[in-house]
Parts: sequence; structure tokens; C-alpha cells
Amino acid sequence: MCIRCGGRLARDNDDELCGPCARGRERLPRLEPAQWRTEDMRNALLTREFGEVLRAWRRHPAHGGRPVPQIDLAGWLGITQGQLSRIESGRNRVRDLDKLNWYARTLGIPAELLWFELDGADDPAPPVTRDLELGNGALVPTTAPLSSSLLVESFSRVLEQYVRTDRVAGAHRLLPIITQQMRYVDQLDETGGSAPMGLQLLRARFAEFLGWLHQDAGNLPAASEWTRRAATLAGECGDERLQSYTLVRQSNIAAESGNPSAAIDLARVALRAPSNLSPRLRTLGLLQLAHGHALRRERGESDRAIGQAWDSAADSAAGDDLAGYCTPEFIRMEAAHSWVQLGKPEAAEEALLKALPLWQVEDRRDLGRGLALAGGRAGAHRASRAVPGGGPARAGDRGGDPFQPDHAAIAPAA
Repeated sequence: MCIRCGGRLARDNDDELCGPCARGRERLPRLEPAQWRTEDMRNALLTREFGEVLRAWRRHPAHGGRPVPQIDLAGWLGITQGQLSRIESGRNRVRDLDKLNWYARTLGIPAELLWFELDGADDPAPPVTRDLELGNGALVPTTAPLSSSLLVESFSRVLEQYVRTDRVAGAHRLLPIITQQMRYVDQLDETGGSAPMGLQLLRARFAEFLGWLHQDAGNLPAASEWTRRAATLAGECGDERLQSYTLVRQSNIAAESGNPSAAIDLARVALRAPSNLSPRLRTLGLLQLAHGHALRRERGESDRAIGQAWDSAADSAAGDDLAGYCTPEFIRMEAAHSWVQLGKPEAAEEALLKALPLWQVEDRRDLGRGLALAGGRAGAHRASRAVPGGGPARAGDRGGDPFQPDHAAIAPAA
């Protein structure tokens, strides 16, 4: 029996839906006006939380015995399944009027039941398909609309591969490629289509990566502009984690540009972000905070932030799609950079030399940076030792690992 219409299934049909219902699965099922006025739907609408509305819509009895899968609804709305899950759980609250209008019109919610005014845009057009009738009467679709969710997913996988390539090959070879890819993604979003939110988030990710590549290539003005654009797009999408990450990246660029005050302010804003901030992303923010204080020669504040970064890293696990490169080796290298700014090259050099054998092959770019930093510090330190009474005081007097700070001495302020 079909779980949606109750009709009998053909003997050779292993699906839970009959043929007509299965073909209709490709199109968003519209509720009749009266079906929007059931008790569950009205209660969800009265909460003024679109996540409640979406969950109630998926579970509406009109769809059959089972809820509409999140992956299907996400595709119709032009977002990812993860985004829909966060909206339904309340972690991402929809407040942007354009998004509210888009979701309401896509679902066909009667205007009089909404807590906001619909704009004057036309209803979204249904997907255009053509069916070919075979000799046995079966209908076979010969054309189908481009699935926006599949398009976003495909480009996201491409971006992940480019990120891996950058970790091995560096920025110069990738810059022309990603610049061209960015133009193409921009053109996709400008066409309107059925997935403005998903494509806009994709644009934010590509813009952030392009900023990263420009920074690696030494073009800080371009890096700053692309990262600023990524932050704006992330804000428009309501993606708080990506917003926080772009703030961390802006802090990093500010520090490299010689603006420690901006680096500190941006890192603090990033760390005030959402409760679902991953431990690795929080660690990156704390390392940037430490670097900003080190540039201002504020040793106590810098050491405190480094200690907090190690505490945060202890809670991290693999799988962070934004800050996955924040490994213990990376933390040592970034903190050693702060130590160099604080005039403690011996401790920085010793920590870097301990970390260098632990770098993975796929992180060759950061390994090279660590080698350059360690080599530069070693040469400068040997020269300072050759001068009687010269050179900075030793900083590795805590015993054990000279890099990991004494947490008792730099405990977070109450």
C-alpha cells in the first residue's frame, strides 16, 4: 500500500510509493488552504519561528504516513540539509525578511496566517518537465530542472579538493583557477534560480578561500577585500560559524598588516560568537588574540590566550570543515610566532623543532612556514649569542615543553 495515497502498489514495485506519488516526489507538495489551518500548523505559525513551521509542514498528515525527508525540503528551499536541521532545531533563527518571503512563497503559506508581510513577488514557478509516453503507457521524464542542492553540493566538493591542493602546492598555482571559479559561482547566483541562499553561502566560502590565497601570495589589500566580502555574504546567509571564521581571518590579515589593535578587536568579536562555535575555531580565535597582544608586547595577555587555546584544542576532534587545519603542530607554530614577537626566540625555536617532525605530508605549506620560522630564529639567536651579554633572556625555564605555557600562571581572569 502506498504510504502517501493509500493506493495498492504494483507487484514489482519495491518502493513505498506508487508510481504517480513517486513521480510527484520530485515536486514540492502544496497544502490546500484548509490544511494550513490544522491545530499543529496554526500552533507552529503562532510561535513566529520558521523552524517550527518547517518541521510542522514536513510532518503534516497530508504528506502520508511519514514526514517529508529533510533532504527533499532542503532542496526545494535551496539550502543544505544541515542548514535546514539547524533552522528546525532553533540554532539558526530565520530573521531576514527576504528569506522569510522566499520560504513562505515556496511552501505556499496563506498570507493571512503569516506574522510578516509578503512582498509583491510572483509565486515561484513550478519546475518544467516533459514526459515521454511509452508504448505500455508509462511516462518517462525527458527533461528535468537543474537540482540546485546538487549544484551546491557539487561545487562544495570541488572547493574542498582545492583546499587540500593548497595545503600541498600553495597559493600561486591556484589563484587563477579560483578567481575563474569565483566568477562562475557569481554568475550562477545572479541568474536567480531556485536556490539563492545555498548559492550565496557557496559564494561566501569561495570568497573566503580567495582571500586566503591572496594573503598567502602576499597581496594583503586583495586578501582583506575578499575576506570582507565573505563576511558580508556569511552574514546575509545567517551562517554564524562562517561569520566567526571570517572574523578570525580578518584578524589574521590585520595582524599581518601591522594593526594589532584591529587584530585583537576582530578576534574578540569572533570569540563572542555562537555557542556552537567548534573547539578548533575557538582555538584559532584565541591564537589570533595572542598574536595581537604579542605585537603590542603584552606578554601576560598573549600567554593567557595561548593557554586558553591549548585548553580549547584539548576538546577538539577531527571533522571541522572550516578549521580542520588547526592541529597541535599548527598551534605550536602560531604560538611560536607570538613568542618571537615577544622577544623569546629560544623558546620559539625549541618548540618549532619539536613540532616539525610531526607535520603531515598534506600540510607541506605550513611545514615550510615552520621551517622558515625556525631557521630564521636559529640564525638570529646564534648571532645574538656571539655578542657578550647580548641576546634575549631564556624563556624556557618552566621545565618540560618550553612552548606549552604554565596554565597555573596564566589562568583565565575571573
